Amino acid sequence: MKNSFYVVCLTVVLFGFGTGVSAEESSEARPDTFTDIESNKDMLDPYNLGLLVERGDVKAINNVGLLWATGHDGKQSFEEAVKWWTEAANRGYPLAMNNLGLAYANGQGVDQDIKQAFDWWLKSAIGGNAWAMNSVGDCYETGDGVAKDYVLAMTWYKTAADAGDPLAHYNVGALYQTGQGVDRNLDTAHDWFMRGAELGDPYSMLSLGDFYRDGFGGQKDLVEALSWYQVSSLRLDPQDVGNLNFAESEARSIEGQLNEPQKEEAATRLEYLKKFTAPQMAEQNLDEGESRI
Repeated sequence: MKNSFYVVCLTVVLFGFGTGVSAEESSEARPDTFTDIESNKDMLDPYNLGLLVERGDVKAINNVGLLWATGHDGKQSFEEAVKWWTEAANRGYPLAMNNLGLAYANGQGVDQDIKQAFDWWLKSAIGGNAWAMNSVGDCYETGDGVAKDYVLAMTWYKTAADAGDPLAHYNVGALYQTGQGVDRNLDTAHDWFMRGAELGDPYSMLSLGDFYRDGFGGQKDLVEALSWYQVSSLRLDPQDVGNLNFAESEARSIEGQLNEPQKEEAATRLEYLKKFTAPQMAEQNLDEGESRI
């Protein structure tokens, strides 16, 4: 299991408008309203956000919370972020619901409450948010905020994967690998890890390194294992020190067992995997208003 909530230490924002939301209730924002400003170029500019909030744009309301959480002008308040996200969530915006789930899971701006986190994630997931779907699956797998249920965990992970969440592909593969909620099937696990790796998920890449190191399909492939460990170390979050150290340690160990032609082959393979696993639109989640708190 890998979850999708973690803390990123950044700074935050102070606006010229208060914590309450002033908007005409009759103004219902079009789904694409927030993209009208120069094709997303200034979508997180405080002035533009203020104009859109006045028009009742729910995406702008959510993103005001995002700026309070992530930083602007050296000031930060998760409490303020939660107020704006709550306003947007109460207006039915799934991204804001997901952000509230993250806030409750991390105890930022509110008392830590995994049950509340699960409830917000479930609402967001029902609203179509893939990140939240994966988090709901994670809660069912771990029993956090809800009774443990591997079958429901697998159901939500697969739903999230179908909706495009990279981490969900890893989680589906991990359940097939361990046989939790489904019959154990290493071939199927491998296929899911490969799909996750193609979408840029570093945990899927780590797992593929393990598979080839230990002999997936009955035969070890240390060249392939080395390549996957090396590319995972490039994709892992620097804050994930444990997994990063593991990937680098395994790569060094395997490299010491290879001859020069094998090392050259691994280097060629790594260059291919860098392209194969290139993250998709690194700024996309931020642009869409999802917080990485």
